[in-house]
Amino acid sequence: MIVSPASVFGSIRANASKSHLQRALVIAMLSDGKSLLLNCDESADVIAVKNAIIALGAKVEGHETLLIEPSFPISDDTLKINVGESGLALRMLAPVVSLFNNPVLIGGEGSLLNRPLQPLLDVLSEAGISFETDSGKLPLKISGSAKNNHLKIDASFSSQMLTGLLISAPLLQYDTVIHVMDVVSKPYIEMTLDIINDFGVCIEHENFERYFISGNQHYIGREYEIEGDWSGASNFLVAAAISGEITVTGLKSESKQADRNIMNVLKAFGAEVHCGQDSVTVRKNKSLLFIVDATDCPDLFPPLAVLAAAARGTSVINGIQRLVHKESNRLESIMEMINALGGKVQISDAGLIIHGNGKLKGGTVNSHNDHRIVMAAAIASCISENPVQIIGAEAVRKSYPDFFERFLGLC
Repeated sequence: MIVSPASVFGSIRANASKSHLQRALVIAMLSDGKSLLLNCDESADVIAVKNAIIALGAKVEGHETLLIEPSFPISDDTLKINVGESGLALRMLAPVVSLFNNPVLIGGEGSLLNRPLQPLLDVLSEAGISFETDSGKLPLKISGSAKNNHLKIDASFSSQMLTGLLISAPLLQYDTVIHVMDVVSKPYIEMTLDIINDFGVCIEHENFERYFISGNQHYIGREYEIEGDWSGASNFLVAAAISGEITVTGLKSESKQADRNIMNVLKAFGAEVHCGQDSVTVRKNKSLLFIVDATDCPDLFPPLAVLAAAARGTSVINGIQRLVHKESNRLESIMEMINALGGKVQISDAGLIIHGNGKLKGGTVNSHNDHRIVMAAAIASCISENPVQIIGAEAVRKSYPDFFERFLGLC
């Protein structure tokens, strides 16, 4: 894929939040009664979860609107699911499938096969969930529900295992208390709790560090609208801040999605930012250096790196410890991208230091099969003197299949 330099102007609707939709799909599968999910999409990660819940017995119909009818297997055979390259699907579903009477074999693909499995195994062990792996790697076989009702887990690697426990624990026959140490991505836990509550289940907590979960609760199927995705929209909003003007509709300004923080960074950058009831408009204005902590929103790092290159001065993006175990080693991929396009970037103990001068030269970027790098490289064309060639641009299908159609339509 070759993207020519251009400015962006126009309006688009945000794609569906895969984080929101993946959680809602799993909870709908566990609910009493049918659910109707509105504003869905067909990204690779969403398709992986949809196929997984079908393999677990649920009936799913539709595309942009999904009808989910829960059903459970009647045989004792081992069920097999494939979560693709979705780390969220793996870490969320592993505790959830322990609720089933059947053993469940979880497989994956691509980069997920090389991501650390031990943090998930530690949580499963703490919960007393029986599992088997091949030398600590996928596939992962889960057999038997949680046996421990007082858990202490380390959430410094990811909050996604906690999400799986929070979804599954209310359906156990006993009450559960979970103590959490060093939780990261707290906004995503807030999202999980909101969706759980929306489907009729209550979980109490103390400052996201101690959770009190009553057993024998039931999710209630319902009609439910999936939020627009701040992660995908952030690329368009950054493109507008560095080159033109864009309105993105379908975004909740009060969303619990961590990547909503992009608005604060764009304001610090000097862009004009206007929030409506269901939309955000960003217009290019100033190009100021900024300092931001992206620990809770690591998916913002790639577009923020481009934003920093567009700034006039040295910007710092802290929180790089969250970048290593993504679809690629995202820290290395971001540095390689900025350098390949003629920017100047270096690393400190905690963050990326990017010396911006308002423009890039253009060049060739290897995405390393990382959808976030693909989108960031594309919007980097907005401040490039020459075209940007993206190797492995098809990786964008993981989260935003029609990204290029929408982006090029705005150029």
